[in-house]
Amino acid sequence: MKDYQIPVWRGAPVSRLTISTVVSSGRNNFGRRLQHRGGGHSRRYRIVDFRRTFKSVPASILRFERDPFRTAPITLLCYANGVLSYILASKNLHDLRYVFSSAAAPIEPSNCLPLRYIPIGTYIHNIEPRRGLGGLLVRAGGTKAHILRKTKDYAVVRLPSGELRYVHLSLSATVGTILNPNLFRVKLRKAGQSVWLNRSVVVRGVAMNPIDHPHGGGEGKTSGGRPSVSPHGWLTKGFPTKRNHLSHVIRTRRKTKELKKKANA
Repeated sequence: MKDYQIPVWRGAPVSRLTISTVVSSGRNNFGRRLQHRGGGHSRRYRIVDFRRTFKSVPASILRFERDPFRTAPITLLCYANGVLSYILASKNLHDLRYVFSSAAAPIEPSNCLPLRYIPIGTYIHNIEPRRGLGGLLVRAGGTKAHILRKTKDYAVVRLPSGELRYVHLSLSATVGTILNPNLFRVKLRKAGQSVWLNRSVVVRGVAMNPIDHPHGGGEGKTSGGRPSVSPHGWLTKGFPTKRNHLSHVIRTRRKTKELKKKANA
């Protein structure tokens, strides 16, 4: 439990590293209400440096902060040139004083290196899938990827989903496992805590008004009075979901009525 008892900064974030956001109040791009969305606190987005912009410049660790948009803590770095930056917090990072981003960096948590210089069997995160995009893969709390083997130009990386993917050896990744692996164990204390997280309560369709759901309305307790449908009117039980794409079907399904006619003829 040592990794989860890190001192988290309780104050405000660095203002120039944040962006104000607008709460949509659970509406989509048409202004229509989304199911099970609504409420939520006002939040400021933290600008995290997934590209590790400053290469070969040592950075000291100032503090750990909570990011309301992420499932893992973030770390505030101060580079030797005086620039402040946020990165994802990795396991055992609080035991170090400096982090590096270069090909010659040691294999330690939160150091960013090209995959060519990371040994086989190392756990990594914040993987760059294509050149210039920065780290896009493996960024959720408690996740990690595993380098299985290397070829001449590519590394075979196993992602948290179990997918095996080829990543070019010239692309970069960050060493270590992201903090907060016990995220799935968190239990909410009350229903209002879900509203704080922009998750409104889930209500049965028969308990709604007619304007909110096709099953809504009626006198007293009803079972809907029609086949079970979604809020948009789609059948939810016994609805054929298979799509017959004839270009991919080897043999079309024969109809029983046609077979009976041929047998009686």
